[in-house]
Amino acid sequence: MAEKSKESKTVKYGKIEVPVNDGQSQYTPKTAGKFIDHEDILKTLAVGVRDNLPILLIGESGTGKTSAIRYLANQTGNGLRRVNLNGGTTADELVGRLLINDKGTYWVDGVLTEAMRKGEWIVLDEINAALPEVLFVLQSVLDDDGYLVLTEKDDKEIVHKHKDFRLFATCNPPDYAGTKELNKALLSRFAICIHADFPNEKTELEIIENHLGNAVAKSELAIKLVALANKTRSDKEIPSTGVTYALNTRDILNTLKLAENADPMESLLLAFGNKLEKEDKSSLKTTARLYLPTKKKANATRAIVSSIDKLEIGASYVLDNDVHNAYFAMTSDKDAYEKMVAGKIAEVIGYGRQDAIKNDEFTIEAFFWENQDESSKTEIKNAGSKIGSAIKITSGPNKGKYGFIMHHIDLDNTANIINSIYEIK
Repeated sequence: MAEKSKESKTVKYGKIEVPVNDGQSQYTPKTAGKFIDHEDILKTLAVGVRDNLPILLIGESGTGKTSAIRYLANQTGNGLRRVNLNGGTTADELVGRLLINDKGTYWVDGVLTEAMRKGEWIVLDEINAALPEVLFVLQSVLDDDGYLVLTEKDDKEIVHKHKDFRLFATCNPPDYAGTKELNKALLSRFAICIHADFPNEKTELEIIENHLGNAVAKSELAIKLVALANKTRSDKEIPSTGVTYALNTRDILNTLKLAENADPMESLLLAFGNKLEKEDKSSLKTTARLYLPTKKKANATRAIVSSIDKLEIGASYVLDNDVHNAYFAMTSDKDAYEKMVAGKIAEVIGYGRQDAIKNDEFTIEAFFWENQDESSKTEIKNAGSKIGSAIKITSGPNKGKYGFIMHHIDLDNTANIINSIYEIK
């Protein structure tokens, strides 16, 4: 995260200080949400901005390449221009052109020329999809004493770079359709090259929280979408899998937005799957069925259980952390489970403890109370504290099993167990 100095004349990223501009450009990003950094992208960008070095960011679509630059421009008050260098972008759009009206011809600066004059930043997206004529223009600008010669103007004006001008370029990996490998002469002119990889699962959930809020980031759908995305990414790296696609963070965010009004599979297909070829779409659906929750749980959120008394029969919960020795008498035999529910708590404890595994979801079917006798199986008046819950595990590694969770204050591990139980709403 950025740290502004008391005078707000610089912004610090670690030990790297970047000057703050006046922010008067009409192209200065007025808003930019918190950027969740990964792989020290911001810190490296800050070095390039401070030392006036051109920067190339390489990475899959949706890995935050352009978002990081936009955030930095917002924090430092710099104007930011952006050009997508698809196969139809001409050199004239960057440099400028002569136009004609009833008074004759007149010159109009291109976006690159204008940025160089005014000291704005420019991002050249998908530089490896640019036409050769465009790359030729960029080579002259990227030189140490780089400048532009406006050859179509009568005076052949030379435009030098403003001291605040900065140039960034982004590109997808060469296997993307319509792209090609950058020639070495152009590549060598970028003083800094950043490889923007996909964030890890924890960071990706932080990004989701940043965009969509804590409730969505804690939802079952968000957690499982991130796991699915990582599966597609790892499979794509293995040629034998035949997988040629990978879910990126933007795809996850779009799926979560759509899931407010549609089931998870439909949302995934609308946001990502329908863009794939028929075989890839079928492959995605097959894999997604192993990860995505049902419609009923699509928007489920995890709420902290503040106390034992908040636990309710029939409600759904999740054990959010690995807690050793949390379960008692786990069994797949429902008859044996029901006999234990009907018995005394001491008999259940006698069956011994078993490990709990993170992400087990369960419903509570009965309670054991502090002053409970054998004839009282659910709720009794003046029974004291709840000292245990009989549960049915509905999802996770122990799905289909039954067991007991003890949460009396005098029992070992109680604090860890209660602090790890979240209600699914």
